[in-house]
Amino acid sequence: MVNNMVTKKATLVLTTLLIANTTWADTYSKEEKTTNFVITPSIAYRYDVFKWSIPHHQFNKKVSELIWKNYIIQPGIKIETEPEPKQFTFLGQVKCGYILKKPSKSWDYDWDIYQDKTGNIISDPDSKTKSSVKGNIIDLSGAVGYSVNLFNNNLLTFYIGYDYTDYRNKNYGIHQQVNNSNDLLYSPDQLVSKYYFKTYSPWVGVSVNTHLSDKFSIIPTIKFYSFKYIGKGYWLLRDDLKQNPSFKHNSKGKSLSFDLDFLYKYSDSLDFKINLETKRFKMRSGQDKAYLAKDKRIQTRKLYDLSLISSSISAGFSYKL
Repeated sequence: MVNNMVTKKATLVLTTLLIANTTWADTYSKEEKTTNFVITPSIAYRYDVFKWSIPHHQFNKKVSELIWKNYIIQPGIKIETEPEPKQFTFLGQVKCGYILKKPSKSWDYDWDIYQDKTGNIISDPDSKTKSSVKGNIIDLSGAVGYSVNLFNNNLLTFYIGYDYTDYRNKNYGIHQQVNNSNDLLYSPDQLVSKYYFKTYSPWVGVSVNTHLSDKFSIIPTIKFYSFKYIGKGYWLLRDDLKQNPSFKHNSKGKSLSFDLDFLYKYSDSLDFKINLETKRFKMRSGQDKAYLAKDKRIQTRKLYDLSLISSSISAGFSYKL
């Protein structure tokens, strides 16, 4: 009888400990979830149209313009804390882009500008040079945000952030036409010029996390940038220009971007995400410095225009730690 009582007490103690341990483990697991870290690896396909132009030394007309149309594969990873009402959130993102040589092209347009006898300014197309492009891009982004609750538990998040871009174009081969006739040809495998630029861009933004159902959500985000731009060109076939660099561009401007996330909740800790993004940088003021080789002189003039329009679509998985 005593043994039965001991057995019952031991069974009761073990059962109590098991229940307590299960409850503690469940509570610990939930506490671990409160870290709210989200890691999102992704892959993007991106299309950029970048151009800059310089003016005539006398007339307010562009005398030369370069245009790049780049097709880019861009893997990336984003680490953030999941936004919560009345809490701060943090994010950091790294993207590494690779310019695809076959479809990517650059064009160099030149105009002959003069004043006729009646005083009219004439701008005639003079030459067009086409090259293939390859290269790489590094995009870094960091931000801090604060979220507030909207109707139906949707979140409004305000952000302050900073972006950095290192963009490297390498031009291969030359097919030049002067007055619609072939004038200069170089092998498609010959490196003829390089143009590298960097942007430093503080920004403010706002996003709205909208739940469409238990499984689907969308998050539109809009950002306003103020950017500083530094570009360096190396025109390898020009003996009248230095090569360290041949010329340099400095400019400042404004930018606007809009992106839209589509999220599908696969499980409590895993989401599938598709992102659409478009961004436009537009110069407000800029300067061009050409480094002349023969007389070791620096030719300084204003940039006529500088802009970048970038659009992308990406897909990835968001894993919640």
